Amino acid sequence: MATAREINEFVLGDDRLAFFKRAMQFIGFEKIEGDVLEFGVYGGRTLLMMGKLLASAPWFARTPQLVGFDSFAGLAADSEGHGRWTAGDCALNRDPRHPTIALDAPVTPDGVRALFTGLGLTPPRLEVGLFEDTLPAALPTLAPRAALIHIDCDLYEATVTVLDRVAPLLQPGTLIAFDDWFHYRGDPRRGEARAFREFLGAHPGWQAIPYQPYATFCNSFIMQPA
Repeated sequence: MATAREINEFVLGDDRLAFFKRAMQFIGFEKIEGDVLEFGVYGGRTLLMMGKLLASAPWFARTPQLVGFDSFAGLAADSEGHGRWTAGDCALNRDPRHPTIALDAPVTPDGVRALFTGLGLTPPRLEVGLFEDTLPAALPTLAPRAALIHIDCDLYEATVTVLDRVAPLLQPGTLIAFDDWFHYRGDPRRGEARAFREFLGAHPGWQAIPYQPYATFCNSFIMQPA
């Protein structure tokens, strides 16, 4: 069984932690109410970062609901030719430092929940299945608006599905963070960057204010009416 120290070290060693702290400060200070949603949970590290910050943050009058969406069956085939992704990637844990899922073992919702219970935190709500299957049923049960949307889908098609479905949850100040923005060697015509550009083209009532790039591949934007 993983110790609290091992779980904390798993989070503290990630370059993205500083960004998520700033993101939580932003939505808390600006009183952007609503849920915190993650699309692409994998082993749960970024979800745990957000959960830890939400549990300890002094910035919120009401702690947002934390919801993670993932099939836990790995990626679909990549239609755009990334040098690394193949169908089924991310179904197994490839991080030897993961404290609750063994190396090369299947990534599971229980393994993600164990990160939280190991720190005495309430586990997040997990919606297990393909985005196109889980989002229609989940949306009516979420808050009317989203405060923070973390998109870690890796692939263009999955990101398109997420953006199309979460459009009704946007509000002035919703922060959207993309974990894989600069994949495909930074080509804006592929991956998450392509999906977001097309989304904005199809929703001219919204504009994306650049917020902060972070870590190796990540970028973020604040949504505002056009």
